[in-house]
Amino acid sequence: MNTLIAPHSTRITNELGSNTYAYEKGQMLREALFIDDQDIAEFASHWHQLKIDKYMNDGGRYRYRRYSQLIKLRHSNELVLLPHEPYQQSMSVNSLNGGTLRYFEPMTDDFLTSPCLERLLVFLAYCFDDILGEANDWNIKLHPYRILANDEAGQPTPEGLHRDGVTFISSLLIARHNIRGGTTTITDNQCKKLEEITMTDAWDIIIANDAQSMHQVSEITRENVEFDAYRDVLVIAFTKIEDK
Repeated sequence: MNTLIAPHSTRITNELGSNTYAYEKGQMLREALFIDDQDIAEFASHWHQLKIDKYMNDGGRYRYRRYSQLIKLRHSNELVLLPHEPYQQSMSVNSLNGGTLRYFEPMTDDFLTSPCLERLLVFLAYCFDDILGEANDWNIKLHPYRILANDEAGQPTPEGLHRDGVTFISSLLIARHNIRGGTTTITDNQCKKLEEITMTDAWDIIIANDAQSMHQVSEITRENVEFDAYRDVLVIAFTKIEDK
């Protein structure tokens, strides 16, 4: 997958480099990646094809998702799809669903080859390289989520305040439909609140240094009972591949 080279100096890089997190509005990100309204709509359509998460130990039926992982090597814009395998987290980072092999459906080919996705991932990789001061090989785990709030409140982070055990973690808002809530709280490692952010517009993004911060998202509820209610996000986990 070949795509544009992201700029080496951005507001995201500067903010994340001086803090433990960064928040950027979707308009800036869309302009930086040359993404128009049609691109946004086509990309968002993939969230209608997510599958229910059968591994929720709280018994919830509100989360739909898929999962895939890629590699981006240093000095290259190519994104290489890794063989599909179950997803696993330790109990230390996910006290609710950790310690279990979870067999999610992979992202579709059309989803993975979307120009929006390719541009976004290369953009972020260059930002993270800039922050670390060198080009890196990256493992990229992709988690598209739809959290429903129809018959019950939806829990974007049912495990509560947590980190993900990666290098950088980001959450890209795809859509908010007929919901209240969904506010992200970011803390330091002592659980001291740093900021509360409610993403409202398509492609608003929150990025965090995972080792230096923790995060959670408040529950979502339905505004109008006559219509479906959901929050769509793409969670992207970048893990630096250490040199052998």
